[in-house]
Amino acid sequence: MTSQIMIDSTSLFDENYQYFRQIARAGKFSVPWWSARFYAQMARRYAPRASARRVLDVGCAFGWVLKNLDNDFETYGIDIADYAIRVAREHSPRSQLRVGDASALREYPDAHFDVITSKHVFEHLANPGETLKECARLLKRGGVLIFGTPNADNPLKKLKGAQWIGVKDASHISVLPPAEWLALTRAAGLQITHAFSDGFWDVPYLPRLPALLQLPLFAMPAALQVLIGLPFLPVKWGESLIVVARKE
Repeated sequence: MTSQIMIDSTSLFDENYQYFRQIARAGKFSVPWWSARFYAQMARRYAPRASARRVLDVGCAFGWVLKNLDNDFETYGIDIADYAIRVAREHSPRSQLRVGDASALREYPDAHFDVITSKHVFEHLANPGETLKECARLLKRGGVLIFGTPNADNPLKKLKGAQWIGVKDASHISVLPPAEWLALTRAAGLQITHAFSDGFWDVPYLPRLPALLQLPLFAMPAALQVLIGLPFLPVKWGESLIVVARKE
């Protein structure tokens, strides 16, 4: 997001960006597929009960989360990459989509959304606390923010080394411990209702053992959490910290 990342977004977040290449290849039951499904499950579970509900996905990429929600919600998405928004319009044609960075959130009115989701975006921002405050402003009373970010307290990150998800992307400039993310969320005026992890899905972790053999060993709890749609994994037991926070 241009105003908060000290890099040239036009060259980084185009069709050659690693994350976009990954989700472009995503098939059913891939990591991007189940991740988008899980965030959509969380949005449905924690959304306030109301007849008209609006969801904004900040950093919507190719629109997979919105695609899972646009039958049940009035859906909106914003992403820094024009390329991503063009693809998202194909995947989620009902959504109201726009190209924009973190500063573009100011263009939405106060108390406009019931749910805001943001999957692995805040670590790209030099000042994520300000964006959290903007998300709080945009939420109605009782509305929820659901966001995920690399888990700096992940005990297995040393096994991944330079390939750990928190450090292998050069645009990750705010990889913070969970305690700091929770403090920033509270400082934005939101109440933490759930903080959990997404499990150890980024195999391989062990040398000389094929990744396919490691997958059931490490990823079974993550798969179960996605299957039942109910978060239960402790914060340290996963690659990502996921936070659900409500505006009182």
